[in-house]
Amino acid sequence: MLTRFLCSASIAGGSSKKTIVGFCNIVKSLAVTLLICSLLVASIAHANDFPTQARVEYVLRCMDSHGGQTYQTLYSCICTVDKIAESIAYDEYVEADVFTQLRSTPGERGGMFRDPDRASLLVKKISDVTEMAEKSCFVGLRTDTANMEKEHG
Repeated sequence: MLTRFLCSASIAGGSSKKTIVGFCNIVKSLAVTLLICSLLVASIAHANDFPTQARVEYVLRCMDSHGGQTYQTLYSCICTVDKIAESIAYDEYVEADVFTQLRSTPGERGGMFRDPDRASLLVKKISDVTEMAEKSCFVGLRTDTANMEKEHG
């Protein structure tokens, strides 16, 4: 729309056809570039909608469940939370985390965290995303905490 307006304004001004075509091509290229940049910024914003406190809490829990506070687990857990943040929106992550943590609540109270279809979908989604992230980030490190506990316990 803007391109048509600018190109028609140039035609009305009496510019040569070659200049008008060149100007229109520049305007179209600029519009495409701006569109691509806005899409990239939107995807970066999605990946960065996890607050710092949430990332730190995740990393601390992750390190605790993967053998303690070492630089190797620190870097692997940071990588994991970054990959999770790229794959799921923060609001969805929080909801899935609540469902995951409170699913084991016994009785009727726990039912509200176990029974809804959305709970099952989000728990599966966060489980799949976390598994994929850990496979990518814990290269050379054992992520099977159950076996680690058997060996050290």
